[in-house]
Amino acid sequence: MADDPRVSFGRVAANYSRSTFHTSSDRLQEVVDLVRPLKGDLVLDVATGTGNTAFALAPLVRRVVGLDLTREMLEVARRITAERGISTVDWVIGDACVLPFADETFDVYVVRAAPHHFPRFDEFLREAFRVLRPGRDAAFIDCAPPLPARDVLHEVEKRRDPSHVMSYTVDEWTDRLQAAGFEVETARARELDWDYDEWMRTMGVQPELAGELATVIESAKGEARDQLHPERREGKLRHAYWHCLIRAHKPD
Repeated sequence: MADDPRVSFGRVAANYSRSTFHTSSDRLQEVVDLVRPLKGDLVLDVATGTGNTAFALAPLVRRVVGLDLTREMLEVARRITAERGISTVDWVIGDACVLPFADETFDVYVVRAAPHHFPRFDEFLREAFRVLRPGRDAAFIDCAPPLPARDVLHEVEKRRDPSHVMSYTVDEWTDRLQAAGFEVETARARELDWDYDEWMRTMGVQPELAGELATVIESAKGEARDQLHPERREGKLRHAYWHCLIRAHKPD
């Protein structure tokens, strides 16, 4: 059983407004390119965290609703909203698996770097389908390592953050999206050169545990090692890390 993500993320909420992955202009442009937003769209950004994705989409659409389970995350998002003078984003506390919205409310559904925490994955997908208007689209971005590298990273993820549940492969995502009623338009995995130390700092992992988990990655064998290709550069661990980039359509 995974830990409550509100506990895991509440104590490190501010880190997610500074994390390179979550705030990078390249990574946020990746979201925009996948979503292909229209000016009149009402967008739901699920597990918005400190609002990075919502802020990227807000200037391009009519309005964004950012939903998150963790109050501390939304407090940071509200502070940034006020600092930047943004008026087209609303923040809602809620669960991705039981969305507090009527059927067919949103033109766009987007979620980034969060579904691996969701304990009821198929319910989350059914809810995404339910609140999306017919004929419109959803974008899903989440960690999606290939097998067997996933087995290595799963141990690291669970010990780094006990609220982690499972990272799904692109094929697993595709199968489950189709089962939920979506038509999958594009689905691919994107590999990044991963900064291990920052990954640990974002979740406030203590140095002793971070050292142990680095050993897990560096001692990977066979195909998993070939996929992860860990190496030390100037004493710092770097390795491969993957995300799925999926665009799916709700039929008319």
